Amino acid sequence: MREILLDELKDRQIAILDVVDAFCRENNINYWLDSGTLLGAIRHGGYIPWDDDIDIGMLRPDYDRFLAMFNKFNKQYQVFSVENDINFPYPFGKVLDTHTVLYEPNEQGVKLAINIDIFVYDNAPEDDKLVERMYRKRDFYNKIYHFLLYKTKLRNDSKVGFVKNSIKAICGKVSPCFICRKIVRNSKKYSTQETSWVGNFLATTKIKASKEIFDSFVEVEFEGKKYKAPSGWDQWLTCFYKNYMELPPIEKRVSHHLFKGYIDVE
Repeated sequence: MREILLDELKDRQIAILDVVDAFCRENNINYWLDSGTLLGAIRHGGYIPWDDDIDIGMLRPDYDRFLAMFNKFNKQYQVFSVENDINFPYPFGKVLDTHTVLYEPNEQGVKLAINIDIFVYDNAPEDDKLVERMYRKRDFYNKIYHFLLYKTKLRNDSKVGFVKNSIKAICGKVSPCFICRKIVRNSKKYSTQETSWVGNFLATTKIKASKEIFDSFVEVEFEGKKYKAPSGWDQWLTCFYKNYMELPPIEKRVSHHLFKGYIDVE
């Protein structure tokens, strides 16, 4: 094994995306380039210059079908999630290139493989107060999750004193994987009800967006290839980034990801 270079890492990520794209098209599963990857496609025609990962999105019904079918299709590329692996340490899915090794953030961190992220968007209730309640619960679980997985410090703030003490009490009894399952359960709270909205209950942003954004899909260019985007991509990107065509300040044009990847040279 040798450490993989950034350009090689991106080539591997795109290879994963190509396999997922072909599989989804063949099986009528809707997916789309998501968050920073969609922004990169629209604003830069590929990766955001200071970015180093690939994100795709799915609505819950398509994701469930993808989980049920994909791992039977290809042995090298496998999808992992809390739904199919009780020890998986993330609330969203990842498609891994199992011929590689990747540590997040380093050799002392989580051992995975080079991957792309699948963010899943669930039904959001019509009532904004109920949506906000779901986000409050998610944020509480996220504090516990990051404390357990990344050993992040809790703010010493009197306003969050109760929350801080509650998190410390809970943290001695649970694992990050257990908290992931709580986050997913909260996200799926309205999965059996018909609603007109979706939310981003597995990540960190607070979104309530119309499902009409995903009524149809278009092709967008990413690194010289064509992939799917929702026909309402402008509205979707605005939900995430507001004025998404405006570049951030230079000091913020840095990667937020830490990992070390390795490739088998045999």
